[in-house]
Amino acid sequence: MTNTAINIAKDFVRMVSENGIPVDSAYVFGSYAKGHAKTDSDIDVCIISRKFGKDYIKEMVDLRKIALKIDSKIEPIAFGVNDLNDKYSSLATEIRQSGILVPIS
Repeated sequence: MTNTAINIAKDFVRMVSENGIPVDSAYVFGSYAKGHAKTDSDIDVCIISRKFGKDYIKEMVDLRKIALKIDSKIEPIAFGVNDLNDKYSSLATEIRQSGILVPIS
């Protein structure tokens, strides 16, 4: 099941890039990364971009619109390039500890 999530995430990353958002890296995290996914689990994908970090709401809306074109199970998160290093963010900690790096082609 994790391979399916990774393939969906790869398609999502490709489409994000095609929509003019440079993707520095991307991670699948949450239940798929931890091996606890069920058939109705969402696919948590963190997109890290140098373009992010200015208007979080707009960035999230833009990612969600793209995600819906691929799979409604995708739950995107927008991170700026330094957000993953935030030691006070529980989300960043989770992604660092259990996230699966999505290959970017």
